[in-house]
Amino acid sequence: MKGLHLFTAMAAFVGLFLACGDQGTGIDNREPLLSVNAETIELTGTPQYDIIRLTNAGGNLLEWSIVEWPQWMDISTYAGKVIKDTLALRLTTHFDKLEYGAYEGTIKFTSNGGDLSVLVKLVYTAPEMKIDMPVINLDRHYRYSELEIQNIGGGELTWQINQTPSWLQFEMINGSVFGRPERIPFRARLSTLDYGVYEDKVTISSNGGDHEVQVFLTFEREVEIYPGVGAANIELEDTYTMVQNRLGKPDHNWYDRPEKTVFIHHFTYDDLGLHFAVKNNSMILYGSGQVGYIEIYAPYDGMTQELLGIGSGGDEWKAIYGPPAEINGDQWVYTSGIICVVQGGKISRFIIKSSQF
Repeated sequence: MKGLHLFTAMAAFVGLFLACGDQGTGIDNREPLLSVNAETIELTGTPQYDIIRLTNAGGNLLEWSIVEWPQWMDISTYAGKVIKDTLALRLTTHFDKLEYGAYEGTIKFTSNGGDLSVLVKLVYTAPEMKIDMPVINLDRHYRYSELEIQNIGGGELTWQINQTPSWLQFEMINGSVFGRPERIPFRARLSTLDYGVYEDKVTISSNGGDHEVQVFLTFEREVEIYPGVGAANIELEDTYTMVQNRLGKPDHNWYDRPEKTVFIHHFTYDDLGLHFAVKNNSMILYGSGQVGYIEIYAPYDGMTQELLGIGSGGDEWKAIYGPPAEINGDQWVYTSGIICVVQGGKISRFIIKSSQF
Protein backbone atom coordinates (compact mmCIF):
# COMPACT_ATOMS: atom_id res chain seq x y z
CA MET A 1 0.00 0.00 0.00
CA LYS A 2 2.86 2.30 0.90
CA GLY A 3 4.44 1.50 -2.48
CA LEU A 4 1.23 2.52 -4.27
CA HIS A 5 1.12 5.84 -2.41
CA LEU A 6 4.79 6.45 -3.22
CA PHE A 7 4.19 5.69 -6.91
CA THR A 8 1.19 8.04 -7.00
CA ALA A 9 3.20 10.85 -5.39
CA MET A 10 6.07 10.38 -7.81
CA ALA A 11 3.71 10.42 -10.79
CA ALA A 12 2.13 13.64 -9.57
CA PHE A 13 5.56 15.22 -9.10
CA VAL A 14 6.66 14.22 -12.61
CA GLY A 15 3.44 15.62 -14.07
CA LEU A 16 3.92 18.89 -12.24
CA PHE A 17 7.55 19.08 -13.39
CA LEU A 18 6.58 18.51 -17.03
CA ALA A 19 3.82 21.09 -16.81
CA CYS A 20 6.22 23.63 -15.36
CA GLY A 21 8.71 22.78 -18.07
CA ASP A 22 6.13 23.48 -20.79
CA GLN A 23 5.31 26.83 -19.19
CA GLY A 24 8.96 27.74 -19.06
CA THR A 25 9.36 27.36 -22.83
CA GLY A 26 6.79 30.09 -23.45
CA ILE A 27 5.20 28.02 -26.25
CA ASP A 28 1.54 28.88 -26.89
CA ASN A 29 -0.10 25.81 -28.41
CA ARG A 30 -3.44 27.48 -29.08
CA GLU A 31 -4.68 27.77 -32.64
CA PRO A 32 -4.01 31.15 -34.33
CA LEU A 33 -6.96 33.56 -34.42
CA LEU A 34 -7.17 36.56 -36.77
CA SER A 35 -8.41 39.77 -35.13
CA VAL A 36 -8.69 43.44 -36.17
CA ASN A 37 -9.48 46.56 -34.17
CA ALA A 38 -12.60 47.64 -36.09
CA GLU A 39 -15.29 46.17 -38.33
CA THR A 40 -16.04 49.56 -39.95
CA ILE A 41 -13.70 52.49 -40.65
CA GLU A 42 -14.76 56.01 -41.60
CA LEU A 43 -11.89 57.17 -43.79
CA THR A 44 -10.27 60.57 -43.31
CA GLY A 45 -8.01 60.24 -46.35
CA THR A 46 -4.89 60.47 -44.16
CA PRO A 47 -2.75 57.28 -43.92
CA GLN A 48 -1.47 58.53 -40.56
CA TYR A 49 -4.96 58.04 -39.11
CA ASP A 50 -6.63 55.53 -41.46
CA ILE A 51 -5.23 52.35 -39.91
CA ILE A 52 -6.32 48.74 -39.41
CA ARG A 53 -4.55 47.09 -36.48
CA LEU A 54 -4.20 43.34 -37.07
CA THR A 55 -3.36 40.94 -34.24
CA ASN A 56 -3.14 37.23 -33.51
CA ALA A 57 -5.64 36.73 -30.67
CA GLY A 58 -4.72 33.05 -30.48
CA GLY A 59 -1.39 31.24 -30.39
CA ASN A 60 1.28 29.83 -32.66
CA LEU A 61 1.93 31.61 -35.97
CA LEU A 62 -0.81 33.50 -37.83
CA GLU A 63 -0.31 33.66 -41.60
CA TRP A 64 -2.66 36.12 -43.31
CA SER A 65 -3.27 37.89 -46.61
CA ILE A 66 -5.68 40.42 -48.09
CA VAL A 67 -7.64 38.97 -51.00
CA GLU A 68 -9.96 41.88 -51.80
CA TRP A 69 -9.89 45.68 -51.37
CA PRO A 70 -11.31 48.80 -53.10
CA GLN A 71 -9.43 49.68 -56.27
CA TRP A 72 -9.25 53.34 -55.19
CA MET A 73 -7.19 52.39 -52.16
CA ASP A 74 -3.68 51.13 -51.41
CA ILE A 75 -2.73 49.21 -48.26
CA SER A 76 0.75 49.34 -46.78
CA THR A 77 1.02 45.52 -46.48
CA TYR A 78 -1.07 42.84 -48.19
CA ALA A 79 0.25 39.68 -46.51
CA GLY A 80 2.37 38.65 -43.59
CA LYS A 81 2.93 36.58 -40.46
CA VAL A 82 2.12 37.52 -36.87
CA ILE A 83 2.86 35.73 -33.59
CA LYS A 84 2.03 38.05 -30.69
CA ASP A 85 2.68 41.54 -31.99
CA THR A 86 0.23 44.00 -33.54
CA LEU A 87 0.60 45.03 -37.16
CA ALA A 88 -0.59 48.47 -38.34
CA LEU A 89 -1.93 48.50 -41.91
CA ARG A 90 -2.10 52.04 -43.30
CA LEU A 91 -4.80 52.85 -45.84
CA THR A 92 -4.07 55.35 -48.63
CA THR A 93 -7.04 56.76 -50.54
CA HIS A 94 -6.41 57.81 -54.16
CA PHE A 95 -8.84 60.67 -54.68
CA ASP A 96 -7.69 61.11 -58.28
CA LYS A 97 -9.55 57.88 -59.08
CA LEU A 98 -12.84 59.15 -57.64
CA GLU A 99 -15.58 61.64 -58.36
CA TYR A 100 -17.22 63.55 -55.52
CA GLY A 101 -19.70 61.34 -53.67
CA ALA A 102 -20.13 58.65 -51.01
CA TYR A 103 -18.24 55.36 -51.30
CA GLU A 104 -18.11 52.03 -49.51
CA GLY A 105 -15.75 49.15 -49.97
CA THR A 106 -14.68 45.92 -48.32
CA ILE A 107 -11.25 44.72 -47.29
CA LYS A 108 -11.29 40.92 -47.02
CA PHE A 109 -8.72 38.96 -45.03
CA THR A 110 -8.00 35.25 -45.19
CA SER A 111 -5.70 33.39 -42.79
CA ASN A 112 -4.97 30.11 -41.04
CA GLY A 113 -6.79 31.67 -38.09
CA GLY A 114 -10.06 32.47 -39.84
CA ASP A 115 -11.39 34.96 -42.37
CA LEU A 116 -12.97 38.37 -41.80
CA SER A 117 -13.92 41.61 -43.54
CA VAL A 118 -13.61 45.31 -42.74
CA LEU A 119 -16.06 47.82 -44.22
CA VAL A 120 -14.50 51.15 -45.25
CA LYS A 121 -16.62 54.25 -45.86
CA LEU A 122 -15.65 57.51 -47.53
CA VAL A 123 -17.53 60.75 -48.16
CA TYR A 124 -15.62 62.66 -50.83
CA THR A 125 -16.43 66.35 -51.27
CA ALA A 126 -14.46 69.27 -52.69
CA PRO A 127 -11.57 70.43 -50.46
CA GLU A 128 -12.10 73.68 -48.56
CA MET A 129 -9.39 75.51 -46.63
CA LYS A 130 -10.09 77.05 -43.22
CA ILE A 131 -7.67 79.05 -41.06
CA ASP A 132 -8.93 80.26 -37.69
CA MET A 133 -6.03 82.68 -37.13
CA PRO A 134 -6.88 85.91 -39.03
CA VAL A 135 -4.22 87.90 -37.13
CA ILE A 136 -0.78 86.99 -35.72
CA ASN A 137 0.52 89.28 -32.96
CA LEU A 138 4.18 88.82 -32.05
CA ASP A 139 6.75 90.41 -29.77
CA ARG A 140 10.13 89.47 -28.33
CA HIS A 141 8.50 87.15 -25.78
CA TYR A 142 5.88 85.69 -28.11
CA ARG A 143 7.89 84.95 -31.23
CA TYR A 144 6.97 81.32 -31.86
CA SER A 145 3.62 79.69 -32.59
CA GLU A 146 1.79 77.47 -35.09
CA LEU A 147 -0.53 78.20 -37.99
CA GLU A 148 -3.28 75.59 -38.23
CA ILE A 149 -4.60 74.74 -41.69
CA GLN A 150 -7.83 72.74 -41.84
CA ASN A 151 -9.59 70.98 -44.68
CA ILE A 152 -13.28 71.26 -43.79
CA GLY A 153 -14.23 69.77 -47.14
CA GLY A 154 -13.11 66.42 -48.49
CA GLY A 155 -10.31 64.83 -50.43
CA GLU A 156 -6.83 66.30 -50.53
CA LEU A 157 -6.30 70.00 -49.87
CA THR A 158 -2.98 71.16 -51.33
CA TRP A 159 -1.72 74.49 -49.97
CA GLN A 160 1.17 76.88 -50.58
CA ILE A 161 2.45 79.89 -48.61
CA ASN A 162 3.08 82.50 -51.31
CA GLN A 163 3.98 85.57 -49.30
CA THR A 164 5.48 86.05 -45.85
CA PRO A 165 7.59 88.75 -44.14
CA SER A 166 11.32 88.16 -44.57
CA TRP A 167 11.68 88.02 -40.77
CA LEU A 168 8.99 85.34 -40.30
CA GLN A 169 10.16 81.76 -40.90
CA PHE A 170 7.80 78.81 -41.42
CA GLU A 171 9.05 75.23 -41.06
CA MET A 172 6.94 74.27 -44.10
CA ILE A 173 5.74 76.42 -47.00
CA ASN A 174 3.54 73.84 -48.76
CA GLY A 175 1.80 70.57 -48.09
CA SER A 176 -1.41 68.55 -48.11
CA VAL A 177 -4.26 68.30 -45.62
CA PHE A 178 -6.93 65.61 -45.52
CA GLY A 179 -9.34 65.05 -42.64
CA ARG A 180 -7.01 66.17 -39.82
CA PRO A 181 -5.57 69.70 -39.35
CA GLU A 182 -1.96 70.46 -40.22
CA ARG A 183 -0.04 72.66 -37.76
CA ILE A 184 2.79 74.69 -39.28
CA PRO A 185 5.34 76.03 -36.74
CA PHE A 186 6.74 79.51 -37.34
CA ARG A 187 9.05 81.94 -35.54
CA ALA A 188 10.10 85.56 -35.87
CA ARG A 189 13.82 86.06 -36.60
CA LEU A 190 14.41 89.11 -34.42
CA SER A 191 18.15 89.28 -35.10
CA THR A 192 17.43 90.57 -38.62
CA LEU A 193 15.40 93.55 -37.38
CA ASP A 194 15.86 96.99 -35.94
CA TYR A 195 13.70 98.00 -32.99
CA GLY A 196 10.27 99.13 -34.06
CA VAL A 197 6.72 98.14 -34.97
CA TYR A 198 6.16 95.98 -38.05
CA GLU A 199 3.03 95.13 -40.02
CA ASP A 200 2.86 92.64 -42.87
CA LYS A 201 0.82 89.69 -44.12
CA VAL A 202 1.00 86.01 -44.96
CA THR A 203 -0.90 84.75 -47.99
CA ILE A 204 -1.82 81.09 -48.49
CA SER A 205 -3.31 79.67 -51.67
CA SER A 206 -4.88 76.23 -52.11
CA ASN A 207 -7.16 74.15 -54.30
CA GLY A 208 -9.84 74.88 -51.70
CA GLY A 209 -9.63 78.67 -51.59
CA ASP A 210 -7.12 81.32 -50.57
CA HIS A 211 -6.49 83.01 -47.23
CA GLU A 212 -4.66 86.04 -45.87
CA VAL A 213 -3.32 86.48 -42.34
CA GLN A 214 -2.28 89.88 -40.96
CA VAL A 215 1.00 89.89 -38.99
CA PHE A 216 1.99 92.47 -36.37
CA LEU A 217 5.31 92.56 -34.51
CA THR A 218 6.48 94.91 -31.77
CA PHE A 219 10.21 94.65 -31.15
CA GLU A 220 11.73 96.67 -28.31
CA ARG A 221 14.80 96.34 -26.17
CA GLU A 222 13.73 95.33 -22.67
CA VAL A 223 14.98 94.70 -19.17
CA GLU A 224 15.44 90.92 -19.20
CA ILE A 225 18.61 90.02 -17.29
CA TYR A 226 18.18 89.34 -13.58
CA PRO A 227 21.45 88.44 -11.84
CA GLY A 228 21.24 85.02 -10.23
CA VAL A 229 17.72 84.41 -11.52
CA GLY A 230 17.55 84.22 -15.29
CA ALA A 231 17.27 85.90 -18.66
CA ALA A 232 14.99 86.13 -21.70
CA ASN A 233 11.95 85.40 -19.55
CA ILE A 234 13.55 82.09 -18.49
CA GLU A 235 14.60 81.49 -14.90
CA LEU A 236 16.91 78.94 -13.34
CA GLU A 237 14.90 75.81 -12.42
CA ASP A 238 12.49 76.28 -15.34
CA THR A 239 12.16 73.01 -17.26
CA TYR A 240 13.28 72.18 -20.79
CA THR A 241 9.62 71.94 -21.79
CA MET A 242 8.88 75.40 -20.40
CA VAL A 243 11.77 76.90 -22.36
CA GLN A 244 10.62 75.22 -25.57
CA ASN A 245 7.04 76.38 -25.06
CA ARG A 246 8.24 79.99 -24.74
CA LEU A 247 11.02 80.12 -27.30
CA GLY A 248 10.18 77.30 -29.71
CA LYS A 249 12.29 74.44 -30.96
CA PRO A 250 16.03 74.93 -30.22
CA ASP A 251 18.46 75.38 -33.09
CA HIS A 252 20.91 72.83 -31.65
CA ASN A 253 20.84 70.05 -29.02
CA TRP A 254 23.77 68.02 -27.71
CA TYR A 255 25.00 66.09 -24.67
CA ASP A 256 28.14 66.21 -22.55
CA ARG A 257 29.06 63.37 -20.20
CA PRO A 258 31.71 64.71 -17.80
CA GLU A 259 31.23 61.76 -15.46
CA LYS A 260 29.85 58.25 -15.86
CA THR A 261 26.53 59.10 -14.19
CA VAL A 262 26.33 62.78 -15.18
CA PHE A 263 24.69 63.88 -18.43
CA ILE A 264 24.43 67.55 -19.39
CA HIS A 265 21.88 68.41 -22.07
CA HIS A 266 22.80 71.62 -23.93
CA PHE A 267 20.44 73.48 -26.28
CA THR A 268 20.82 76.84 -28.01
CA TYR A 269 18.78 79.52 -29.73
CA ASP A 270 21.37 81.04 -32.03
CA ASP A 271 19.27 83.89 -33.37
CA LEU A 272 18.58 85.00 -29.78
CA GLY A 273 22.07 84.40 -28.39
CA LEU A 274 20.96 81.97 -25.68
CA HIS A 275 22.55 78.73 -24.46
CA PHE A 276 20.81 76.62 -21.81
CA ALA A 277 21.94 73.45 -20.03
CA VAL A 278 20.14 70.83 -17.95
CA LYS A 279 21.96 68.27 -15.78
CA ASN A 280 20.58 64.81 -15.01
CA ASN A 281 21.89 61.31 -14.31
CA SER A 282 20.55 59.32 -17.26
CA MET A 283 20.26 59.55 -21.05
CA ILE A 284 16.69 58.32 -20.62
CA LEU A 285 15.85 61.70 -19.06
CA TYR A 286 16.72 63.56 -22.28
CA GLY A 287 14.36 66.49 -22.74
CA SER A 288 13.49 66.69 -19.05
CA GLY A 289 14.94 68.32 -15.97
CA GLN A 290 15.50 71.88 -14.77
CA VAL A 291 17.65 74.57 -16.35
CA GLY A 292 20.78 75.07 -14.25
CA TYR A 293 22.89 77.08 -16.69
CA ILE A 294 22.11 80.09 -18.91
CA GLU A 295 24.71 81.66 -21.18
CA ILE A 296 23.92 84.94 -22.94
CA TYR A 297 25.88 86.18 -25.97
CA ALA A 298 25.41 88.37 -29.05
CA PRO A 299 22.98 89.03 -30.65
CA TYR A 300 21.14 88.89 -27.31
CA ASP A 301 20.10 92.46 -26.42
CA GLY A 302 18.32 92.20 -23.06
CA MET A 303 19.45 94.55 -20.32
CA THR A 304 19.70 94.55 -16.55
CA GLN A 305 17.61 96.92 -14.44
CA GLU A 306 20.48 99.41 -14.73
CA LEU A 307 20.34 99.17 -18.56
CA LEU A 308 23.56 97.24 -18.91
CA GLY A 309 23.96 94.37 -21.36
CA ILE A 310 26.16 92.78 -24.00
CA GLY A 311 28.62 95.41 -25.20
CA SER A 312 28.51 97.50 -22.02
CA GLY A 313 31.83 98.48 -20.49
CA GLY A 314 33.33 96.48 -17.67
CA ASP A 315 33.96 99.69 -15.71
CA GLU A 316 30.28 100.62 -16.06
CA TRP A 317 29.37 97.24 -14.62
CA LYS A 318 31.75 97.57 -11.67
CA ALA A 319 30.43 101.06 -10.95
CA ILE A 320 26.96 99.56 -10.39
CA TYR A 321 27.67 96.07 -9.00
CA GLY A 322 31.07 96.60 -7.45
CA PRO A 323 34.20 94.50 -7.96
CA PRO A 324 33.78 90.74 -8.54
CA ALA A 325 34.27 88.24 -5.74
CA GLU A 326 36.88 86.53 -7.90
CA ILE A 327 38.36 86.74 -11.37
CA ASN A 328 39.05 83.59 -13.42
CA GLY A 329 40.76 84.73 -16.60
CA ASP A 330 38.20 86.87 -18.42
CA GLN A 331 35.37 85.80 -16.11
CA TRP A 332 34.22 88.11 -13.34
CA VAL A 333 32.42 85.98 -10.77
CA TYR A 334 29.85 87.58 -8.45
CA THR A 335 28.30 86.06 -5.34
CA SER A 336 24.85 86.88 -6.77
CA GLY A 337 25.35 83.99 -9.19
CA ILE A 338 26.12 85.93 -12.35
CA ILE A 339 29.41 85.75 -14.25
CA CYS A 340 30.47 88.53 -16.62
CA VAL A 341 32.85 87.58 -19.41
CA VAL A 342 34.84 90.74 -20.13
CA GLN A 343 36.96 90.96 -23.28
CA GLY A 344 38.61 94.12 -24.54
CA GLY A 345 37.09 96.06 -21.67
CA LYS A 346 33.52 95.19 -22.69
CA ILE A 347 31.04 92.53 -21.60
CA SER A 348 30.87 89.83 -24.30
CA ARG A 349 28.79 87.27 -22.40
CA PHE A 350 26.83 86.68 -19.22
CA ILE A 351 26.63 83.31 -17.49
CA ILE A 352 24.00 82.54 -14.87
CA LYS A 353 24.22 79.13 -13.23
CA SER A 354 23.12 77.14 -10.24
CA SER A 355 25.47 75.61 -7.67
CA GLN A 356 25.25 72.27 -9.56
CA PHE A 357 27.23 73.69 -12.49
